[in-house]
Amino acid sequence: MFLGSDIMLYKEIDSKFKSDKEPEFIFDTEIFNEDIDIRDIAALEGFYKKNKYLPSKYINLFLNYITYYTRSSVLNPLEDPLTADYKTKCSPAASINYELLTKMGFQVMLFNVGDIMGTENIHQLCMVWIPTMVDGQIVSKAYVLDPTFRQFCLKEENRFERYFEEERYSVRRATPHPGYFMKLDNSGISLAEEIIKYGYFEVTSENLKRYFDSYYFYLKKKEEYKDKESLGKEYISPITGKDYYERILSNKLDFKIGANVPVITPMERIKIERNKLRNKIKYLFTKTDSYQSSLPLDEEDINIKL
Repeated sequence: MFLGSDIMLYKEIDSKFKSDKEPEFIFDTEIFNEDIDIRDIAALEGFYKKNKYLPSKYINLFLNYITYYTRSSVLNPLEDPLTADYKTKCSPAASINYELLTKMGFQVMLFNVGDIMGTENIHQLCMVWIPTMVDGQIVSKAYVLDPTFRQFCLKEENRFERYFEEERYSVRRATPHPGYFMKLDNSGISLAEEIIKYGYFEVTSENLKRYFDSYYFYLKKKEEYKDKESLGKEYISPITGKDYYERILSNKLDFKIGANVPVITPMERIKIERNKLRNKIKYLFTKTDSYQSSLPLDEEDINIKL
C-alpha cells in the first residue's frame, strides 16, 4: 500500500502504548500531517535526475516528504511523531537527511550549531541546495533542515527562572532554550512555528539571523550581561545573517551516519513495492513497468520507468 492511500501521513499510536504524560511546549503548533502521495515524490525525484532542477511550486511538497521520512525514521514505533519532543535525535535526523538527499543527487552539507557559535556540539543540522527555475534561469535555493527543533521548545526549559537554576548537560544550560528567545518577537514566533510544523526553513539573511540569534542568547550566561535589566529580554545579536551563512560554509562536517536505519529514496521504495506485488501476481495478471504521477510536471516522460 502506497503512502498516498492514507488521509494522514502519521499513523495513530495505539492508546495503550501512549505515555500518560506528554511533553508540554511553548508553541501550540502541530506537526505537518497532511497526505503526501509517494508516487508524486518519486516523480519529482525522477524529474530532478533528468532535468537537474525542481519546479518551484513543488519544493515545499518535496521537503515535506523529506521531513516526514526523517521524523518517522528517528523515533521508535511506540513514539508518537505528533507529540514527541525529539530530544537527542538531531544527529541521526541530520544524517538521514544527508544520506537521503545525497542519494537523490542534491548538494548537501552537515554542520553543527556549536561550531557556528564557537562552542561544543549543540545541535546537528543539514543544509541542502535545490536548483529551481526562476524567470527561465536555473538558480539554487538553500534550506536548513531541522526536523527536531521542537526539543528546544519544552515549557520546562523555556522559563526565565532557568537563569537561576543549575546548569545541566549541553542542551540544558542555566539559560532558557532557543525557543524562549524566538518567542520574544513576532518574526521569531513565525519562524519557530514554521520550523516546528515543517522541519525546515529557507535560507535568507533574516531567517538565518533570527534562527541562530536564539542560540547566541541561549549560550549567553546571566553573568555576561552588563545591563541586568536586559536579562532574558535581548534577542538581537551583533552577528548578521550573512556572517552566519559564511560560518556554516566554513564548518562543514564530514558525513557520519547517526542512525542505524536503511535510507530508501521514493523511487527505490516504489520499485520494492512493485517487485513484491509482481511476485504475488506474476502468473495471474499482466505485469506493469511504470507508474503515473498526478503532478502536472509538463514533461513528456513523467511515467518513471523502474
